[in-house]
Amino acid sequence: MKLLKIIIAILLLLIGFAWGCFIQKYPLIKFNPEVKLFEVFSLLLTASIGLLIPFFIKKWIEDGRYLKNNLINELRETLTEVLIVRDKIKNCYANGLINQKEKQFIVIQFEEIDLKMNSLKILLCEYSTAKTQLMYNQIQSEYLNYWKIATGEEIMSNTFTVIPEQFYKCHNESFSIFETKVKQCINKIHLF
Repeated sequence: MKLLKIIIAILLLLIGFAWGCFIQKYPLIKFNPEVKLFEVFSLLLTASIGLLIPFFIKKWIEDGRYLKNNLINELRETLTEVLIVRDKIKNCYANGLINQKEKQFIVIQFEEIDLKMNSLKILLCEYSTAKTQLMYNQIQSEYLNYWKIATGEEIMSNTFTVIPEQFYKCHNESFSIFETKVKQCINKIHLF
């Protein structure tokens, strides 16, 4: 193995020597002695900068776009999960009846939403700007307001079997505020 490496090194040295002799006798490019070496290096440096900067800028833009898209998808998924709760309460209001099974479904759905909110918090912390922290705090605040209404003592009691119009309006108003806040955050992320 060691002998093979020595033979390869000698062959490469001989090939390099032969190539150098060939270029010296038959040059492909004739250098003008009036051209300074500094000017050639300056030209090569300028050309390499001109070619490499767009590559790095494109990568930087694509990385930023990936982060934004990931945050936006997480926000949309969270909103979709909350829509499930809203639709369940809407169906119960339309049917005029809510039972323990539907109440349990709402509680379980909120547990899944809590996991989504934790995931959203982690992603926004990774993005880590003051704007994203403020956005998360606003979303979290509106989410907690909606959660208090949708799983409050009133709706979860055993005597609560019919959703009154006043509760339904309050629920829709709270959901609408939460939905608006999430959509505003999506728009703000697009503008980053």
